[in-house]
Amino acid sequence: MPSRFALACWCLLAGSWLSGTPAFAQDAAAESEPAAVADPAELAFEQGRWEDAISEYREILAAYPEDRLSLLRIAQAQRELGRYDEALATLEQARTANAPEAMIDFERARNLALLHRDDESLASLDAADHNGLRALTLVEQAHELDGYRTSSRFQRVYRNVRARVYPCEGMEAANAFDFWVGRWEVRMPDGTLVGTNTISKRDGGCSIQERWEGAGGSSGTSLSFYLPSRGEWRQVWTGSGGTFFDITGKPDSGTMHMEGTLEYADTHQVVAFRGTWKQGPDGRVRQRLEEFDLAAQTWIVWFDGFYQRLD
Repeated sequence: MPSRFALACWCLLAGSWLSGTPAFAQDAAAESEPAAVADPAELAFEQGRWEDAISEYREILAAYPEDRLSLLRIAQAQRELGRYDEALATLEQARTANAPEAMIDFERARNLALLHRDDESLASLDAADHNGLRALTLVEQAHELDGYRTSSRFQRVYRNVRARVYPCEGMEAANAFDFWVGRWEVRMPDGTLVGTNTISKRDGGCSIQERWEGAGGSSGTSLSFYLPSRGEWRQVWTGSGGTFFDITGKPDSGTMHMEGTLEYADTHQVVAFRGTWKQGPDGRVRQRLEEFDLAAQTWIVWFDGFYQRLD
């Protein structure tokens, strides 16, 4: 639902368009105008001016009765003001207006908890979960629910919400490369230090980022991720020396093996490429990368290093 300010801006733009004002003239006029201000209702809410927020959202509802979200915002402001029964009544109005069911039930749980109606509060949490609640940050930070956090019902809801937001965390195959995660010192087979590598899980466990820092000043970055539709991993690398590779593969008995192509920026040459990562019994990880030598028609070592944890 657009705010009153957004609608006003739209009307101004529409008026300029209908008047036939050239686009470049509109741009020049826009540059001379003051910057847009935040919507009064949202600004009041963000600043914690709860009474002002309620008044502003009621004005929006008066102009746009079909708005679904203003009632939810009003209920949240009422809760902040300690008017829990009023908030519960407003939430029922929001339900009638078809506001998001999951957030209505979650807000009900918060108010009911503050009223010490624990069974009803937990039932509302269950209902929010049933309706597909995804507000993970709110679930983690809502202080009203602190008394329930160790209960099995709350833990179940929390796991379900987290699984919706971060589905990769629950995929066993998406964790197959975790043995490479960490901060490492990297040495050649003869013990020569060649650099450090920081491997971190990101994006809710859906990707693994590599940040390579070579002892001689080189650098490189790779992103690895699991593709459920293919049942395989993919890694894309870019290096400061103008090297790029794109490889895919699957783990096998604790070893990750991928194959694809390597490209050189300076020569535009593209060759077959493959890599293997294997964790040894001492915890070290060996990374061996090979490219196919077209002239010799054989595989040659591109990189071979042993990873020793620094943390």
